[in-house]
Amino acid sequence: MSMLSPPPRQSGLSLTELMVGLALGLILTLGLTTLLASTSRSFKVQDDFSRLLDSGTSALRYLVDDIRMAGFYGTAGSIGSVDYASGGITSVANDCGAALLAPARPWALDMNTPVQVNNSLTAATVNAAFPCISAANFLPGSPVIVLRGALGFRVPDANSDGNLVPDLAAQAGSATTLYVQSLPNQDPNTIIFPGSAFPTMKSAGLTRSLDTGGDAPIFEYQAHVYYVSPCSRPQPPATVCDADADSGSPIPTLVRHELSGAAMQRVPLVEGVERLALAYGIDADSDGIVDRFEQNPNWTQVVAVRVTVLARTAGAAGGYDDSAKTYDLGGGATWTCTPGANCNVRRHVFSQIISLRNCAVRRGATGAC
Repeated sequence: MSMLSPPPRQSGLSLTELMVGLALGLILTLGLTTLLASTSRSFKVQDDFSRLLDSGTSALRYLVDDIRMAGFYGTAGSIGSVDYASGGITSVANDCGAALLAPARPWALDMNTPVQVNNSLTAATVNAAFPCISAANFLPGSPVIVLRGALGFRVPDANSDGNLVPDLAAQAGSATTLYVQSLPNQDPNTIIFPGSAFPTMKSAGLTRSLDTGGDAPIFEYQAHVYYVSPCSRPQPPATVCDADADSGSPIPTLVRHELSGAAMQRVPLVEGVERLALAYGIDADSDGIVDRFEQNPNWTQVVAVRVTVLARTAGAAGGYDDSAKTYDLGGGATWTCTPGANCNVRRHVFSQIISLRNCAVRRGATGAC
């Protein structure tokens, strides 16, 4: 008869072992929590800088493209003679300035002034100078930058037959969109007209024609007005910036008034643009090359613009304070955050020099923009 072995005894953790295990678990949990918090902070910082980079470069891109094209009106080397009347343009809806005389034309069609900047406007004075800008939509201290010129894309000649009447009619919104056509050897060398007027003008011999008999190239005309607004989008039904704009967190925004057909409309472009500063490259000896930069130039001598953008993040960065920082905006201009006024957001300065190519070429050839 064999003896049965007694069942094994159940063994457990002693209190000391349990406390050691709990301590190790807490240490591991604390380490993982610290790692996750550090990763989250690092991601937030990288995301902030990514958004700053996007805001700064986007703002410069809009301004660079427009400044480079300012004063471009087609194939004529100058706009010494412009026919404003044949196209029958009597007004531009919601225009941003008083109508001009001699020759009579809407403010937006002041092609003799491709670049215009006002640095001294306040909320109390901006609407009188630029009626399309309301006081509540203007951030005091912002320059107002006006740029006029044609876009660089000509109306395509789909059939290569030199007849642009059907091609112009095929462009979206062409009936009310404004266009320019120019040739250097005809007088007047430049005409401006809504697309709907082109067939009648051509029949009357008022358009510009190449030596081959075909239509001269046609380009869409634009007038742009840039400035910084306290918000991006007002909260409906409001039409101006207030405390409810941008879902209750207004953020300064680069905006532009632009021609839509023959009407000026406000378009928010880049959120997070807080300040703009400009300096102007002067060509004092009419060779088309910048000799120096000035803050208050003779506009007929300007052939380049240095644009500086101060961009900021939309949301606050916890524990961050830049009230002690001074941002260099160039040309002796600086900006410092007033303590307590959104000083807990990240900021960065972006800058670029842009050539006014059309004015530079004209000054080099004729001594005038």
